[in-house]
Amino acid sequence: MPTQDIPLTLLDPDGGWINAPVHVSELDELPVLLHFFSLAEDADANDFASLQRFLAEFGPRGLKVIGVDVTHSARELRDTNAVESFAREHGLVYPIAVDDGSMARAYGVKQTPAWLVFDADGRLRHHLCGQDAARRVRPLLERFTQYDTSAAAPAP
Repeated sequence: MPTQDIPLTLLDPDGGWINAPVHVSELDELPVLLHFFSLAEDADANDFASLQRFLAEFGPRGLKVIGVDVTHSARELRDTNAVESFAREHGLVYPIAVDDGSMARAYGVKQTPAWLVFDADGRLRHHLCGQDAARRVRPLLERFTQYDTSAAAPAP
């Protein structure tokens, strides 16, 4: 998907957050990966293994990962125990929004898993979905998490 003029503005989902809430101010100048998933799918279909590898490799480079559970029902929005249990079972320690449907609509997510890659300016650069999307996400993360070697160089 080509660059979109969609800012990274996280909504406050009615279902709340698992692990920790995210505030937009925490994302300034960081590349962000939004991973939309569904509890109705199994872990392999949502590709959490790839996501864990991305966290290990690109997290130290500044990548912020945010999960978005789009499996929602009135019961789940009132009681997030199923999402919390799922997160613990699969070792998901990053922030996860329990979406009331507003985030999926705002970002045009119609199927899961969906991977949305935002640059450090908070602009959506890529929206990938489907079973092989994680494979296509990796080179994008590589590009958006490049170290600025000039900033790290010591002064002469």
